[in-house]
Amino acid sequence: MEFCRLTKEEYAAFAARHPYRTFLNLPESLETRSHSGDTVEFFGVRRDGELVCATPLVSQPAMKIYRTYYAQRGFLIDYGDRELLRFFTKELCAYAKANKGLVLTADPYVLYRERDIDGEPVPGGFCRDDVVEALKDAGFTHKGFTRGYTNTSQTRWMFSLYLKGRSEDEIYKQFDEQTRWSVNKTIKQGIKVRELPLEEIDIYTKMMDETAERRGFESRSHRFYKDFVETYGDHCKLLLAYLDLNEFRDRLAEEKTALLAEIAEMDERLATMPNNKKAKNKKRVAEEALALNEKKAAEADELEKAHGSVLNMATSCFTVYDNEIVYLFSGTDDTFRKYNAPYAIHWDMIRRAIALGIDRYNFYGISGLFGKDEDGYGVYAFKRGFGGVVEELVGDFYIPLRPMMYKVYARKNHE
Repeated sequence: MEFCRLTKEEYAAFAARHPYRTFLNLPESLETRSHSGDTVEFFGVRRDGELVCATPLVSQPAMKIYRTYYAQRGFLIDYGDRELLRFFTKELCAYAKANKGLVLTADPYVLYRERDIDGEPVPGGFCRDDVVEALKDAGFTHKGFTRGYTNTSQTRWMFSLYLKGRSEDEIYKQFDEQTRWSVNKTIKQGIKVRELPLEEIDIYTKMMDETAERRGFESRSHRFYKDFVETYGDHCKLLLAYLDLNEFRDRLAEEKTALLAEIAEMDERLATMPNNKKAKNKKRVAEEALALNEKKAAEADELEKAHGSVLNMATSCFTVYDNEIVYLFSGTDDTFRKYNAPYAIHWDMIRRAIALGIDRYNFYGISGLFGKDEDGYGVYAFKRGFGGVVEELVGDFYIPLRPMMYKVYARKNHE
């Protein structure tokens, strides 16, 4: 076996066909790390000349004279081949230590335990204790089966919807009642979804800033989002849910004409049959619908005065690859909260995934806490409404390369 440095192109070709690939261990994500000042390298092992494993290695300064090394969502390897894993780990540690390495960490994109929609283990489902034990055997320490949100690690708990062999109608029918109602409402209201080009990224960043301020978290910089979109290129989609009030009023006008015609028809029928209950009920329902129609028209006029003829309601950012779509960032304009615009975005993107033959729609991070009063339950409940399953990754692993100094570093950084 030969430990070797890889070019970005060699790594990309290997990663593109590996089952443990995800947006975070593909070249686009690693390029964003380079933009932020981190050093990104690629390593692998050749066995009899064939590349059999690979990983990105991201490093950054620590404690002035050292560097931390991170195999971002790595390794891309057969974890059942313990000899290979031990060799690769040993060589990576030797390289990192020789280059002022303080610690080597890894968080493989490997599912740990099969779980259902409620987060409960599936009886007889898979459990990858073998991967955890293989990494320990190679010298890593496991940080444990953590739950909750953290700023020091990538997400460990996700929620995904699997689409393979399923039609739009089948997927829609397995949404819960509230989600179906919300999706249907966006359709009836005429809310549309379009892609935002880079030239319109300010629409996205403005909504992200407003959402961050409203929810009390720190928004990323506009530069970050612009770099993200530029770096991922066609693999990144910014979607905007909006309502065109002119089109909305046109629909209301058509509906009003139809309702007035129905009321007139019922009046004619009642003129000859005054006690016709069916006609009375139809007229009453049409009159109620007409009153609602006129109320909506008046609201549309007021909205246009305040916000213009196009209402930008919600926006989301996704990565799109042949194996999965990942939902990453989202913002909403709270003024239009009642329109349920985020549902329009997800339904649009799910249908895109089906059309493209992408099997996994990954709603991504949840807290792994499933009690209604626990942190992150609202996020989980929203995603759960679309159907799917809870997914748990194997977690974070680390090897201190300078144990005494790492203790000092870990204490300072609450690791």
